[in-house]
Amino acid sequence: MMERNVTSVEHYTPILIVGTGISGLAVAYYLSKNNIKYTITTKKNAPKQSNSFLAAANTRVPSENDINNIINLTINKCGADRSVIETLYRNSNIVINFFEELGISYEKTSFGIMPECLIKSQGGKKLINCLLQHIEQPLCNKILIDLEKSDDGIIALFYDIQLDQFIRIYTNYLVLATGGYAGQFNYNDNSPGSTGETLILAKKIGARLKGMSTVMSHPWSIYNGRQILLGGVVSLSQGKIVDEEGIQLLKDEYICDAIARDDYHEMIDEILHFELDCIKQKKDMYLDMSHADETILNERFKKYGFSTKVVKNKRIKITPTMHYSSGGIEINANAEVINLNRVFATGEAQFNGDLGMGRIPGQAFAAGIVFGKLIADKIANEGVFNTQYPITFKDPPEPMQLYSKENNDFPIEEFQKKLSTLMVDLIAPDSSVVSLSLHKREIQESQNIILSSARGSGKRYEDILTLFFGYFVALEIIEDLEEKAFGIG
Repeated sequence: MMERNVTSVEHYTPILIVGTGISGLAVAYYLSKNNIKYTITTKKNAPKQSNSFLAAANTRVPSENDINNIINLTINKCGADRSVIETLYRNSNIVINFFEELGISYEKTSFGIMPECLIKSQGGKKLINCLLQHIEQPLCNKILIDLEKSDDGIIALFYDIQLDQFIRIYTNYLVLATGGYAGQFNYNDNSPGSTGETLILAKKIGARLKGMSTVMSHPWSIYNGRQILLGGVVSLSQGKIVDEEGIQLLKDEYICDAIARDDYHEMIDEILHFELDCIKQKKDMYLDMSHADETILNERFKKYGFSTKVVKNKRIKITPTMHYSSGGIEINANAEVINLNRVFATGEAQFNGDLGMGRIPGQAFAAGIVFGKLIADKIANEGVFNTQYPITFKDPPEPMQLYSKENNDFPIEEFQKKLSTLMVDLIAPDSSVVSLSLHKREIQESQNIILSSARGSGKRYEDILTLFFGYFVALEIIEDLEEKAFGIG
């Protein structure tokens, strides 16, 4: 039986931000500017371990004349909420002010701006390093495992993997900036922390999740999905994608020309459909670099921070990888969670659309920055703080029941691989209602096995938690697919 005194630390903070990517750090930055106290946490052992840090930080900032087009494109192509997208792009001047306030020089790109860097792929690194100098020191190694809603605020329960203890934090305002759930897939280029538990916990306290089966793969990944080639390198192929024998696979000249111009971003859906067809036919895909001048190729690779070792026989082997999960927590135009007062969701934790692959390129950083300011402004203007919070414990939540100092031989990796394979099957276009039903039963059986059999502490406990919440994410994907199949929701 779980002892009730396992939580060894309790404290209060007026505002709790969970996540240290661009979205969480932007909120912290604007709160710091207003001299408002807050606490910011990350589940990893350093605040730089985020998708934002790994990104090039290409940020969509439409021109005044293009704002209406981008709003309509995002709604029609991605199925995003109009009020949220209107708010984002009609406030996109915040992005320019943000860069200028931080003193970060930027360059224009095909659809916005990005930090000026010697190595193009390191824009996110430059931005995150700069922000960390302007905010409160983040608390690391804090895994969010449970949320409870009270009349005046939220109680967040964390596990500290380094200190091997539970921490209970009471807050009046909660900002969920934890990213999405692409890390639950085997082939992904995300930070290992993107595993979706926050979405499940937000639903537990009343949030609505939407579009959970809408995910975005990226077409140009190398190293088994772990790294994505930027368009400036891909364009050197002149849009020629070939098989192992050098025979042209991509025959659509319009798409080939767009890739050669590095202007293919609105055609990603079509490129991915082509790649999935190649995978079904068991054809390996390569970018043909044989027409690229070797000096230019070497310079371009260096400029974008890639190793030329990936080029073999003047070709680069590519595969699609899970890059972004568009489903998430439904919010209003202030980024406040629908049904939950004083709880906000920002960045990839938000619902960003349920059509196509969801979300247009460059939207992630723009949304993180814009909503970061709007969230901080709303908290500053509202300022409802109450330091009185309940001391008594409820029964320990299910995630806490998985904890034990005595490890066992439960095969975590085997279950993780099976879950990842199942999730890829779910998002394949031919999932039937019957197969969804079978998958659901299989997941529920696995969940029961985990609760009855899996135990551990430290890193092992973290892995068990990832698996535990991963099954809930899979169930949300099934629920979304069933709603789409029956035309409801």
